[in-house]
Amino acid sequence: MISAQRRKIIIDKINSGMPLSVSELSRELGVSPMTIRRDLSSLEKEGLLTRTHGGAVPVGGGSEEEPSFDEKLNRFPAEKLAIARKAAELIKDGDTILLNAGTTVTALARLLKDRQNLTVVTNTVNIAMELAQSEGINLVLTGGNMRTRSYAMVGTLTERVLREIHVQKAFLGVNGISIEHGLTTPNMTEAHTNSLMIKAADEIIVLADHSKIGRVTLSRFAPIEAVSTLITDRAAPPDFIEELVRRGIEVIVV
Repeated sequence: MISAQRRKIIIDKINSGMPLSVSELSRELGVSPMTIRRDLSSLEKEGLLTRTHGGAVPVGGGSEEEPSFDEKLNRFPAEKLAIARKAAELIKDGDTILLNAGTTVTALARLLKDRQNLTVVTNTVNIAMELAQSEGINLVLTGGNMRTRSYAMVGTLTERVLREIHVQKAFLGVNGISIEHGLTTPNMTEAHTNSLMIKAADEIIVLADHSKIGRVTLSRFAPIEAVSTLITDRAAPPDFIEELVRRGIEVIVV
């Protein structure tokens, strides 16, 4: 494949909003990683993409400001509450669960306050505060460095705790979920934390309203195959749901 053909493929992918990986492009296009890096460097000089460590993102994609928790709180609140209510039905007294950061997961935490004999592990300060007065909940807070935009704790201390625990179910919020790129979030450090949560749980339940579906942000923390169950709302694209079901992933639409 000649250089012009490769670059057209790369441009088409980047224009669709996808982050690009050097290793994936190398395999797909049948050329060396060095060749792909030269192509990406050339396209960056033309202003067509932005290079990142290990790949590239759309122009502005690597520095796009991550919305704050409060900004996200007002987006699709009815859908998020419906998703949270359905998620709460999957939690039984005696369960050990893990909750990450996010507005939909926070809505779920608020529904758990009166539960009994429940162990909740979280790396999120605001969720810990929601559950702090719940006598029936054994609350485990990971510790770490808090990110002000998401209230999530990340870093070496957080990672050490997550490597040493095991839970039955992890309920995870995401910034993006797609067939090709799996579960993504804008922050690379938080992505690594989320990836350790995936490893710590028997069952991965993703809570994502329709606006997250097909969206890809900077950092991938798990392939789509890692998902056990997706809970989403009725505006989710039917073809996306059908593909997940075809892959053996349970989808609950509320």
